[in-house]
Amino acid sequence: MTSLKLFLSAIAMSTATLANAGEKTEMDPVANVVVPLFDAVANEDLAAAGAFLVDGAPIYAMFNPNGQTDAASIRTFPATAYFQLVARNYENIVFTDRTYSIAEEGRTVWMEANGDLRLEASGAPYRNRYVFKISLNEVGKVLEIREWVNTVTLTQQGIAARR
Repeated sequence: MTSLKLFLSAIAMSTATLANAGEKTEMDPVANVVVPLFDAVANEDLAAAGAFLVDGAPIYAMFNPNGQTDAASIRTFPATAYFQLVARNYENIVFTDRTYSIAEEGRTVWMEANGDLRLEASGAPYRNRYVFKISLNEVGKVLEIREWVNTVTLTQQGIAARR
């Protein structure tokens, strides 16, 4: 199945019922939150990306570039600061071949994608494989993001293992 078919299938199968000004509204967490959030990051529109987040929403980098995967090695960043870091260090930020899975009645969206970026400093390509778990509150705001990425690729770029 192509990525487009998977995407359309995910949209067709998913709606989360959320309260909006006392009325029930159907909200698609992929089309209304996850896609525009990651598109805003890709376009380096950090204000637009921030509008999808609750205040203080964190991103958890689940694997550490030093190869550790235990709970103590998980790195935590404020999501807005993380997006700024990405915008500052990379250009041509593109997530391709996106697939989505929706769980917990639309409160959790899993996104798998290939990253096709360039390092800002050198222009060298940076390609990695990502899995994101995006947790949403009852009104569709992002509570937290968990990111899994191939840390060997990070280390080959010289990214230090920091918390």
